[in-house]
Amino acid sequence: MTRFTLLVAAVGAVLPSIPAAAQPRGRSQADTASAPAPDDDDGPEARGVAVFKLDDIIKAAVRLSPDIARATTEREIARAAAGAAGRDQQWVLSAGVNYQRDAIGADTPDNRLEPLTPIATDKVTGTLSLGRNLPTGGNLSFDLGLSHVRQEINLTGESAAAQQGAPQAPQSECGENIDIFCQDQATARVTFKQPLARGLGSDVALASQHKAELAAAEATVKSQLAAEQLLRDIITAYWDLAYAAYEVDVRAESLDLARKQEQLTRLEMRAGTSAQNAVDAVLYEIALRDEALLSAKLVFEQKSLELRRKAGLEIGRRDIAIRPADPLELDRQDWSVDEVLAQSHRINRQLATVVLEKRSADIDVDVAHNALLPQIDLTLSGGVSGTGDTSSAAFAGLGGDSNNGFGYQVVAGLSLSFELSGAAKSAHAAAVAKRHSLDIQRVDLERQIDAQVVSSVKTLQSGRTRVALADKAIAIAEENAKNERANFMVQRSNNFQVMQRQTQLIEAQLRRGRAVAEYRKAVAQLQYLSGTLLDAYRIHVRRAGREE
Repeated sequence: MTRFTLLVAAVGAVLPSIPAAAQPRGRSQADTASAPAPDDDDGPEARGVAVFKLDDIIKAAVRLSPDIARATTEREIARAAAGAAGRDQQWVLSAGVNYQRDAIGADTPDNRLEPLTPIATDKVTGTLSLGRNLPTGGNLSFDLGLSHVRQEINLTGESAAAQQGAPQAPQSECGENIDIFCQDQATARVTFKQPLARGLGSDVALASQHKAELAAAEATVKSQLAAEQLLRDIITAYWDLAYAAYEVDVRAESLDLARKQEQLTRLEMRAGTSAQNAVDAVLYEIALRDEALLSAKLVFEQKSLELRRKAGLEIGRRDIAIRPADPLELDRQDWSVDEVLAQSHRINRQLATVVLEKRSADIDVDVAHNALLPQIDLTLSGGVSGTGDTSSAAFAGLGGDSNNGFGYQVVAGLSLSFELSGAAKSAHAAAVAKRHSLDIQRVDLERQIDAQVVSSVKTLQSGRTRVALADKAIAIAEENAKNERANFMVQRSNNFQVMQRQTQLIEAQLRRGRAVAEYRKAVAQLQYLSGTLLDAYRIHVRRAGREE
């Protein structure tokens, strides 16, 4: 089922029976509005009209818009990236195991080994570390290690007997021969590293995380901005279509009036009360009004296709035109220039995007300025160790048991480095220039918005006045047309004057329709500029594919 058909089913709209004047059709349908006819090469294609409210069009457009889907997808990506940006501030647990063997060549007559010389050494080391980066720019880590050393010593019977009273080979509890020496060592260490100049502070250490959060906020604003722009374009197209439909009705009614005048004139011609050429002025006006009606129908279908395109509806069904169901009338909402200006400076999403970009640029400037400082790093480390013949004895030594080889170590270090090139200065200058360009962009955008707000409010204010004047003109034109027709009936007027009065009425009605349409479009523009358009139509941009 096509998207256009789904929309029709969703709102319960069927092809209603509407006046023939409001239903565009080709020349072959001029006599029968309900009978289908083959496509005309010289007239509109639409055979029927589907009536929709603006809210229905907007809901369908928000669901089907590729721009909104793209923007919401980019927002989800930015949010995920913001969550991933905090990864370098998380605790990290790591472990490692290492095996090492050292051995010397064989004992030969030419290369005799000294007594108690290590022949082979096997060392197995295991480490467990827990650490994290600190918001201050430093690093804190806790390390626990255990090493096991097995050493084979060159020990012979002769050397053992000859060295009585001399230092003997160390003894161990390996459970092996006396020439095998074993030793386990456990260590626990805490290390703290902190930059004192370059890289110091959360503004620098968390810069990437802050920028990712700003990027996520900017993506959210852009998705809302895409929805606002879509709504503004659809509302504008909707009221353009509403005026086009209104013009079709007015043109059709004017043509009907001219034809009735033709019938009346022919009756008088048969009665001999009017000259034989009296109908010529009416026929001329009928031809003009028929052509104007045809042009209005073509514009109506073009506006219908334009609205369907912007709303993402199917365009292939050109035989069914969309007709607005909302009346072409003014609302009762009042607008203040000062209030709209203040609101637009606060929540206009175009400005919000630039402000977020400016905040991201501020972070870049801070980071670039910090990079101008020398690199001064402080390192503090402290640890304890325990040594024993077994791993349990080694861990017992960590508790301070001197019988198990307890020991400790404290290290303090300070390193200093300077950058001799001018790269950091260039990077800082570039960051400052970018921030300045965003300031210029924000000020220019504020001026543009201010000008558009003032212009739109003036359009609204003048629109109400225009409609009031048009209503007065319509009332007078209707009365004049009635009086002129009455004068024609008593031979005090002619068809030219009657047609002239009818034309004045038509022009007054069209002027009123244009004023209302421009008023409605100005309202949408003001809602867009003030950032209230989404709230006005209860649109909430959520995850991709779930806009409501």
